Amino acid sequence: MSNFESSNSATEPRSGLAGVTGVGGAIWGALKATFQRIGESFSFWSVVGAVALLSTLYYFVFAESLYDSQAILSIQNKGSTASGVGSILGSALGSSGSSTQAGQITDYINSMEMLRILDKKYHLRTLYRSPERNPFWRLYFADTDENFLWFYQHMFAVDSDTDDGTLTVDVYDYDRGRAHQISETITQESEKFINDINTKMQQQTMLFARNELSASVKAVAAAKTPEDQSVAEMRLTAAQQALASVEGAANQQTIFIVPISAPSLPTETTEPERLFNIITITVLAALIYAVGFLMWSNVRDHRKA
Repeated sequence: MSNFESSNSATEPRSGLAGVTGVGGAIWGALKATFQRIGESFSFWSVVGAVALLSTLYYFVFAESLYDSQAILSIQNKGSTASGVGSILGSALGSSGSSTQAGQITDYINSMEMLRILDKKYHLRTLYRSPERNPFWRLYFADTDENFLWFYQHMFAVDSDTDDGTLTVDVYDYDRGRAHQISETITQESEKFINDINTKMQQQTMLFARNELSASVKAVAAAKTPEDQSVAEMRLTAAQQALASVEGAANQQTIFIVPISAPSLPTETTEPERLFNIITITVLAALIYAVGFLMWSNVRDHRKA
């Protein structure tokens, strides 16, 4: 092979690579110029105006109006004056309107157990996934309990005031009558939940007191010295008194719910607050644009420097 042919073969791959690199550079340059023109066309007012237009379109075309049925509940705990083991019931439940009890009720309202009760009565799963609902706020993958629970938890709000032991429950629904009925059911089921807590606490306290009495009787029988006998009898007397106190306390409702304001029957929709939400979104978009523009300007000036 001649020197001319060898040199020709060596330069062909290089020229092909250079051609590919040149084409790639041209494409990148064109894309960069296109992105730059697009960036320049997105002025402050065009971005903010587009956000305001889109949010207005959503809230006035797609977003559905919701009724709010509100109930205010007071958590009351009857004080206990029992001594010894009998005071366990009162100390375990806490004082009137404690944050623990409010938290228990809030957790129960948020639970899958409450949702199953409401779904069985009002067919919420079918309601939330209906194609008639807002396509941007609809229950998708309705067969998944986690998604169903998540959607349900966004259809009500619970506000707890631990200072005076009150709970404010707001139930949102597309129908005012159903919102009222769901709110009533939540109130009733919360009262049942509290009654169950009372029953379980009373049963546990009675069991503890009876076990203590049984252990005291065995201690008296097993005492071998007068000193041991005296101590065991004192323990037995205390256990008998405690059991009598607990039996008296067990016949009383210790913790209960008092409705301060019964579930309301709404007459007008309150959610969403369309104008407020549109203004809020537009202002946030303006702030984000301004911050982003300042950051980009700073980066660009730094590169030039």
